[in-house]
Amino acid sequence: MEMHDYRWSHLKTVLKQSWFRLADFIKIAFPLIIVGSFVVKFAEVLGLLEPVATVLSPITIMWLVLATIVGIALIFGVLRKELTLVILATLLGTTDFPQALTPAQMVVFTLVTMLYIPCIATIATLVRKFGWKKRSS
Repeated sequence: MEMHDYRWSHLKTVLKQSWFRLADFIKIAFPLIIVGSFVVKFAEVLGLLEPVATVLSPITIMWLVLATIVGIALIFGVLRKELTLVILATLLGTTDFPQALTPAQMVVFTLVTMLYIPCIATIATLVRKFGWKKRSS
């Protein structure tokens, strides 16, 4: 297989591509972060967080050995993976995670976030690529 010569990218091209990706992220993720934070606060005011966290507690507490409220953050991770950390900070009321979670819990949270159900964007891409139906050969 023939390999082409390696060439440095032009700074203008790198900056343009970086800007397009950042703008795309801001357009997609930022509204989800804002809406997700409002939904969490609204659910907290209505007293809905505790029942949902209690339902998820067999998974979050007994199986993953995480704080009860972490299950709520994992639910929002289906929308966008970055949302789990933002919602976790909102739920814990701090961004000083070592104060709220042990290092082992942070490692477990990170691994679960990376490996559980893919986000909606990934699911949509897979559906577009492969379709919903299982194809028989």
